[in-house]
Amino acid sequence: MKGQLIKNQETVSGGNMAESAIEALKTSKSPHVLVEDITQPNLSEEKHHHLRKVLRIKPNSLLTATDGNGSWGAFAYTGEVLDPVGDIRSDERPSPSITIAISLTKGGKPDITIQKLTEIGVDEVILFSAENSIPLWDFSKRLKNEQRLRRISQSALEQSKGVWLPKLTFANSFSDVAEIPNMSIADVRGDPLIENCRCLAVGPEGGWSPDEYSFGLPRVSLGHNILRAETAAIVAGSLMASLRNSGRTL
Repeated sequence: MKGQLIKNQETVSGGNMAESAIEALKTSKSPHVLVEDITQPNLSEEKHHHLRKVLRIKPNSLLTATDGNGSWGAFAYTGEVLDPVGDIRSDERPSPSITIAISLTKGGKPDITIQKLTEIGVDEVILFSAENSIPLWDFSKRLKNEQRLRRISQSALEQSKGVWLPKLTFANSFSDVAEIPNMSIADVRGDPLIENCRCLAVGPEGGWSPDEYSFGLPRVSLGHNILRAETAAIVAGSLMASLRNSGRTL
């Protein structure tokens, strides 16, 4: 059940503060931070610095924290540690899940795309090299980019007050992406996007190759205009998230 209580924490102040803490996540301007363990939330030196020096958070200010796996709670920031206020809550992951596969593009840095897909609430983002992709990441470059992109996604989750961090994976080629159940490809000549589209791959600037078309995946249109690959991925995620909530055809 959405909002199910999974662990009762001791409060550090009165009931009114605990009640206001539940509202803090979605409605207030209280900071929202990502931690590894919501039951024992520890902040990195970088996060401490951001709270103290950038946001200028005062001692005992209220903030919210999440583990990125659906659990979150309100805490009083003492300046050193996070003291729980009220209960730790667990939100169910939105269903059905949404997967966006993005081919590497000319810039080679899908930073904005990862950021926006995290804010939108996409569940999984897959990066892959299509036949017409210009940049190719070797192992060392992939590792470096993966670390950067994960930081971008984590920051976007905090900014958007999300509680589910999307899974970020890498596929070696389009053939790996094509094997994912229910995968479709974005194509201006495709059919309108409908509710049962759960997984969508976006190609590079050069478009899909004949070999990639030969996999026979369903083609889905994102509209009549030709979109940049980065824009198409963000539009796809936004439309699919909207359909998940409304059950309509766009």
